[in-house]
Amino acid sequence: MLRLHFTAEDLARVKVEVLGPLAETSLGLWNLQRRDGRVLFGGWRARTGPLVTGDGPHAAQFLGSPAGGLVDLFTLVGTAGCMDEGLERLVSAPEGRLREEFGVCAGAGRRRARWLAGVMAADRQSVGRLAGALRDCHRVGVASYWGRIHQHLDGDVARRGRLMARGGVAALLDGMGPMVRWRPPVLEIPGYRPFVHPVADFHLAGRPLILAPSVFCGPVPQLFAGSGADGVVMVYPALHDPVDAAALWAPPADARRVDAPVPPALSALLGRTRAVVLCVIADHPASTTTQLARRAGISPASASEHATTLRAAGLTALARERKAALHTLTHLGLTLLNSTGCAGRRWPV
Repeated sequence: MLRLHFTAEDLARVKVEVLGPLAETSLGLWNLQRRDGRVLFGGWRARTGPLVTGDGPHAAQFLGSPAGGLVDLFTLVGTAGCMDEGLERLVSAPEGRLREEFGVCAGAGRRRARWLAGVMAADRQSVGRLAGALRDCHRVGVASYWGRIHQHLDGDVARRGRLMARGGVAALLDGMGPMVRWRPPVLEIPGYRPFVHPVADFHLAGRPLILAPSVFCGPVPQLFAGSGADGVVMVYPALHDPVDAAALWAPPADARRVDAPVPPALSALLGRTRAVVLCVIADHPASTTTQLARRAGISPASASEHATTLRAAGLTALARERKAALHTLTHLGLTLLNSTGCAGRRWPV
């Protein structure tokens, strides 16, 4: 067990944030090496594992192993809204921090690409190669699901925020049970494996605590606090329900058919073209306007116009990843689709 001690000042500096796609990719690679949570992750592991294992640049072992610790990209990189932002921070991190963080996996894993020795020595070329490998792993293991993952994590953050608004930080921490136990002024993490912080008692010492939900973390929250970091990150599991897991990991290629007929009720409500645009956004979360236009069979100008109208109605939202504007559905949009008789199609809410 790990006991996290708070002062009154520490409690005032607690916040809940989504760390971003780089953190989820890192935790996803760690998840691939575990054997727990088969109901939640079995389908995703079966599809993703063959794509990111082996001795090449996709080697899943470069961030550690379940028994030997996990590289702390979380305090090293911080919150990064898109993959490029996170990787830029990684390759520009101070050499001392890189050596400290990657040293945790020096003895972990029996199969390891030779170039990883350079990463552990903070060689810039090797770190750049690691960044490329992480980008590839994100592309094949996370990117296709990121729209749904991000929506799920945002929902978790919103729920925690409502708890904190009603009852303060004490209500937030108390509401995180049973994965933790709040016994003021101590937060207990039962079952915590002490490979990162071997001490049973941890004091924040004035550093802010970020509570970060993750679909890949589990079942025990993990604490990350690099010696040179300004804050402490506690990553906690945000995926518990097999129904939610099935919705997240539905294969993008065959879970929904783009060419299936648009529900008549939806066409009558929105108009045929706008209904098509809404269905395409549901079928392909995080599409750019150009991709949306191509898949809907309309011009980019028309796609932009219809997407703007849907967004103004609260049915879709716009997320930004670097310079790209990505269209996603809101909960209201998903509810509308599922309530209009979708001819056998059903989107996860």
